[in-house]
Amino acid sequence: MKKTMNKIQRAYMTAKARVQEIESQQVEIEKKYILDNGIVNLDGSTPKFLWCMDDDAAFDKANEEVSALISTAGLESALNAARVDLKAAEDRLISYGLSLAPASVRATLERNVKQNATTRQKVIDLTFRLDVSTVSA
Repeated sequence: MKKTMNKIQRAYMTAKARVQEIESQQVEIEKKYILDNGIVNLDGSTPKFLWCMDDDAAFDKANEEVSALISTAGLESALNAARVDLKAAEDRLISYGLSLAPASVRATLERNVKQNATTRQKVIDLTFRLDVSTVSA
C-alpha cells in the first residue's frame, strides 16, 4: 500500500494537534472558572468566554485569575513551546511544498510566503493535503 502522507506532513499534523489540544485545555479552564464563579452578564446570560463579559472590572479580575490558573497548570509554557514547534513544522512543510513547485513560480512563491500570511497559509494547506504517493522521488 502506498503512503499518502510523509513524515513532514505528519510532523505538521502532530504539532498543530498539540497546539489545538493545549488551547482547548485553556478554554476548559476558562469555562470552568465562569461556571464556578457564577459569572453572568447584565441580561442574565452566562458568557461562553471571558471576553464575552459585559462588566469590564469583573473581566479584568477574572482574566487575571484565569491567566494565573493557566500558568499554574503549566499550559502557558506548554503552549509557547508547542507554537514554536508548530512554526518549525510549518516552515519545513513550506520548504517541502516549494521544492515541488515549478521553477518558474518558485521564486515568487518563496517571496510571497515570507511577506503574505494568506499565501503562507495556502501553501501550508496545499502541501499538507498533497497525496505524496503521486510525487516521484
